[in-house]
Amino acid sequence: MKPDAPHDRVWIDKQTPAAFRALIRVANEVHAAAAAAGLDRKLIELVNLRVSQISGCAFCLDTHHRAALAAGNTEQQIAVLPAWRRTELYSPLEQAALGLAEATATLPDEHTLEREYALARKVLTDDQLSVVVWAATTIGAFNRVSVLSRHPVRASKEKSTMTTAASESKVVRNDEKHRYEVFYGGDLAGFAEYEERDDETVFTHTEIDGAFSGKGLGSVLAKQAIEDAVERKRAIRPLCPFIRTYLDKHPQYDAHVIGKGITR
Repeated sequence: MKPDAPHDRVWIDKQTPAAFRALIRVANEVHAAAAAAGLDRKLIELVNLRVSQISGCAFCLDTHHRAALAAGNTEQQIAVLPAWRRTELYSPLEQAALGLAEATATLPDEHTLEREYALARKVLTDDQLSVVVWAATTIGAFNRVSVLSRHPVRASKEKSTMTTAASESKVVRNDEKHRYEVFYGGDLAGFAEYEERDDETVFTHTEIDGAFSGKGLGSVLAKQAIEDAVERKRAIRPLCPFIRTYLDKHPQYDAHVIGKGITR
C-alpha cells in the first residue's frame, strides 16, 4: 500500500516485509523471555509505553495504551507515566524497569547510565535486566518504523462500526500463507499470522491495513480466527499482543487458551 499524499512516506514495514517479520519474531522471543524471567505483561507494557513516549511515536502509543489497560494497568498509572519518579503508583520492580528502559532508549551520559544500571541491579535479576533492555530496544525499533513510515492514528469510531464491519467483511483461513485474512468490500484489509505446532495454533502477529482502520475489522478478524481454532479443537497460544488483548477481554475462550484454561 502506498502512503497517503502529500507526505509520500515509504511504509518500511511493507516495503521490506521480511525484515519486519524478523523484528516481530524478536518481539515474541522477548515476550516469552519476560514470562520465563517472572516479568508480567503489565510491566512490559509500561516499558512499551514509556519508550514510545520518549520516541514520540503516536501509533505505538495508541496501540500500547490499549494493551497496557488490558494487561492490568490503570488509567491513572498510564496518565502519570511520564512523571513516574514523582509518584508511588509503581512497584520497586516497575520503577527499576522504567529507569533502565529510559536509559536504554536515550543512552544518556555515562554517569546517568551507571546510576540507572546500578539501581536496576539492586532489584532485577540478570535475566530480568536483560529482558528489560531487550524490551526497550525492541519497542524502540518499532517506534522508528512507525514514525519514519508515518503510520496514521485515526480517531476511534463508535462501537456500532463493529456490527457494520461484521456484515461487510469476510474472514478466511489461508493455510498456504499460515494466516487468517479479513476482506472488506472485496479487498484484503488485514491478516492474523499463525504457526501450527502439534495441537497448538500460535498467533504471532495481527495487522490491519491503515486504509481500513477504525472499522472494527481487527476485532472481527480476531473473533473468527479464534473461533475457527476452537472449532478445530486447537489449543491457542497468543503471542500476538492484539490477539492476547482480545482474549483478555473475552474470557469465554479461556478454556482453549494456554496460560488460562490450559496449563503447560
